[in-house]
Amino acid sequence: MEAQALLPMIWADPQHMPEQLAFFAVRRFGPRAAASVARRKRNKPAAGDDELRREAIAHGTHMAIADGAVLGGPFIVLMPVSFVAALLSQARMVLELAVLAGEDPRSERRVADLLVLQDVYPSTEAAAEALREAKRRPPGGRGRIPRRTRWSLIVRMAAILGLVGGGGKQSTFRRVVSTTPIVALFLVGMVLPLIWVPALAVIYRKNTLRLGAKAVQYYTPGAAGELLRHRKRLPHMPSTAGVAAVLRVFALAVVPFAAAGAAAWAGLRLAGGFWGTCLIVLVAVSLLAACLWFVRRRSRRSVDDEGRSPP
Repeated sequence: MEAQALLPMIWADPQHMPEQLAFFAVRRFGPRAAASVARRKRNKPAAGDDELRREAIAHGTHMAIADGAVLGGPFIVLMPVSFVAALLSQARMVLELAVLAGEDPRSERRVADLLVLQDVYPSTEAAAEALREAKRRPPGGRGRIPRRTRWSLIVRMAAILGLVGGGGKQSTFRRVVSTTPIVALFLVGMVLPLIWVPALAVIYRKNTLRLGAKAVQYYTPGAAGELLRHRKRLPHMPSTAGVAAVLRVFALAVVPFAAAGAAAWAGLRLAGGFWGTCLIVLVAVSLLAACLWFVRRRSRRSVDDEGRSPP
């Protein structure tokens, strides 16, 4: 998995996490982005650039959701993997949009582009200056870095993904304020991972679509208006599906508590008496449902990818 291959480089050079992610994305996904665009053009010879851009954004959004929506409870140990996987999926989408704009996805200039589009740096000049100080291929670390440094990395990944405010450098006060949502997510996810899986999916969808539109504006300014005019063709949630999603999230919150209540009513005692049993059942049911949700998302992504493979 790409995220697991990248993480040791991040642990080895934590102060340049965004730069290492962008370097890795261009090295790993640059050739694949060119191949993906070529394949889409072969499969849809009549498709125009606008349609191909929308398809690239749709595919990138689905990948970010499928790769990045596992979080909470015992999954908390996978938080860095989850965030890095989502960031890499978004980066690959940006590189495909660059290809459609006639840019070379393997050029190191795309590294600076990614950092600007992720709001890490305000300009390509500032990004290029920072890249001079970053190692291209740092030796892999083992993840044994101070907990404070690891946590700051997670918060910065969340900021780049749009889960908290500010992807670039922040003051101490703004850093504390922007950290509050991720702390709340951590605490709630420890008890109810089931809720945060679909919640993250919604957040990833919104921010990946926004990044896609921003990348189109960046690489092909004249096409951005056309993309927004046809925003209904991008991945969207019809009203009936929106209601279903709300009901699903509500059910996800209720089911674990209902299971815990049923266990208590039946007189089941696992450990720690009444409250210990309720807590065990609550977390177990929530975790099981989160696992099933993730497996379902991954299987759907596999089917989508197979449908896009060349005949």
